[in-house]
Order: sequence, then C-alpha cells, then structure tokens
Amino acid sequence: MKKIAAISLTVFSVSMAHAGFGLSNLASNVTQSVVGTSSATSVNVGDFLTQARATNYLFQQSRAALAAAISTGADSKEIQTKLATLSKTSNLQEKDAQIKELAKLSETVLSAAKKDENQTLEQLKTLSAQKKQYLLGAAKNYAIAALMAKDLAQGSKQVSMAIVSNPQSLVSTGMNLTSAQGLVSDVGGIAKNSSMALVEVPQLFKKAGIDFQVPTNAKTKPVDLSNL
Repeated sequence: MKKIAAISLTVFSVSMAHAGFGLSNLASNVTQSVVGTSSATSVNVGDFLTQARATNYLFQQSRAALAAAISTGADSKEIQTKLATLSKTSNLQEKDAQIKELAKLSETVLSAAKKDENQTLEQLKTLSAQKKQYLLGAAKNYAIAALMAKDLAQGSKQVSMAIVSNPQSLVSTGMNLTSAQGLVSDVGGIAKNSSMALVEVPQLFKKAGIDFQVPTNAKTKPVDLSNL
C-alpha cells in the first residue's frame, strides 16, 4: 500500500480493503428478501443486518477518509490512528465500537470544515493530482454507502418488527436486540441525512474546481483506496 505524505491537505495511507470494505459488496446487493416485502415474517433478518453493518462500515470509513484529508491538524492524525487500529481488528463488536468513535470525530472535523468553507476550499485547490484522486475515491465510496443505506431503509420497518416479534432471529447474527435496533437506526439515519454525501460534498468540490461524478446506483463498485 502506498504511503501518501502529509503535505498541505493530509491524505492518509490506510488500506480500506482491510478495514472492512470487503463487506461492501454484500450491501450493494439488496434483494427482495431484504426489502420490498409486506410481512415482517418474510424478512431475512440475517442478510439485512449483515448488509446494514457493511453499509455502516463503508459510510463511516469513507467519511473518516474525507475528514482526515480535509483536516490538517491533530484530528487528522487521530483519525489515521483510529483507522489503522480498525484495520487490524477482527472482532465485530470491537469494530462497531471503533466505528462509533470515528463517527464522532469525523463529525467534529467536517462540521468545522463546513463552518470555515473558504479555508477548506483553499486546501482543496492545492491538492496534487494523486491526492485529488484519493479524495475523489473516498467521496465516491461515501456516496455509494449513502445510496446503499437509502435502499436498505426501505426494509428497516419490516426488520424492526421482525426482531422485536422474534428475537431468536438474531441468534445467527451474534447481535442482541439492542445492538440490532441500533444498527437499523444507524442505517436509517444515514439514509435520512444522505445529502452530505450526495449533495454537499459534490457542491464543495465544484466550488474548488474539482470534477466529481456523483454515483447514482447503490450497486456501483467502491474504490479500493489502498491502490491510490
């Protein structure tokens, strides 16, 4: 994996393929067994939760990539460190906890970047071609994950009903009722707040003179950032 030096706009070198992006293919294959059903009993809870977890990982990791790239301070290094730790974690419960920490930190960085848009634009305009390609890859994955969440959200009500009425459906997932409900809620939140990935980031890039084609299909293949 290439090491990308921290010059001007910091771009970190963390292998997203090893950080959980391998699950993203599951989330891009939303089937009728997961969404579009009319009965809670016909919902495939295991498939939905697997896809929901993969979607959440992809969304939060790509969001963290953007945050680390936009930030030039200590927050960027902290995000890089947390992502490196995440890439070495195999326990799903530990990964979930680390993802939550990343989400909070990324929110702080991106909110600050949005508040001081002029400075952020100046940083974006100084990107080298290689760094720009990396940033665009992260933005593409961010948008794809938002689209995945919007697809999954169609079946969230059925899944919520299914896991409450039949908690035994969670046995094979390794999740309890509280964590499963939390994951369903997280994906629903991503879907409801997808404008950041699908509208605001593309608009920011446009202002900075960066050409970015926003994905429109949840089945679009994510970018392997480790190759950039």
